[in-house]
Amino acid sequence: METNEKEKLSDKITMDILEMITVQKCFQPGDKLPNEIDLALELGVSRTTLREAENNLAAQGILERRRGKGTFVAENKKLTDDMGFDDLNYIHTRLADLYELRMMMEPPMAGLAAVKATDEEIDFIASCGSKIEEQGIDSEKIMEYNRQFHNAIAKATHNEFLIRLFDNINQAIVNGFQVENKEQMNNEDMIRSHKMITEYMKLRDSEGACQAMKLHLKYSIKDFKIEI
Repeated sequence: METNEKEKLSDKITMDILEMITVQKCFQPGDKLPNEIDLALELGVSRTTLREAENNLAAQGILERRRGKGTFVAENKKLTDDMGFDDLNYIHTRLADLYELRMMMEPPMAGLAAVKATDEEIDFIASCGSKIEEQGIDSEKIMEYNRQFHNAIAKATHNEFLIRLFDNINQAIVNGFQVENKEQMNNEDMIRSHKMITEYMKLRDSEGACQAMKLHLKYSIKDFKIEI
């Protein structure tokens, strides 16, 4: 029984380290990991468990052990491959198409984030919403803070594929507003719906966060006169 529990813990730490590399971007290809004592302490496990996790990642070509130097993130192209999503930034994509896509994926994404986000991530999402609320009606900073708000929700899902996809979709939306000469503006609907999303996330209410995000997107489509 003890062996099985140990194996499960090493598997969890394997995934935690992988997330630190691919999602949180704590380490880039070529970076050296902290020494075993410091990293084991940070992750709250024994050095033996950490070593097993690092061995797992080394076997997958994600980490590389260098004798006498330490453990490094391998120069593995798969770790930084955007899977073709970056192409969205170089084509003319209609806002209507992008908002259709957002309506399909972003409400359930908010629901997932409500369950998987850390308390710190929810606090950051709330702070992004507060920054938007503090801006004037047509502040130039609204678009950037709004992008941060939605990207933070995507990141809080801890789903690498979704994070990479949504970051590129969000950038394509910024480009789409510029191409179609539309400006993101502040209003009571936007402020209220941002607050609703954040409050449901704080309550860990997946369905509530999902519905609040759906309402928020409907407000955006109406206020920005996007024809879907």
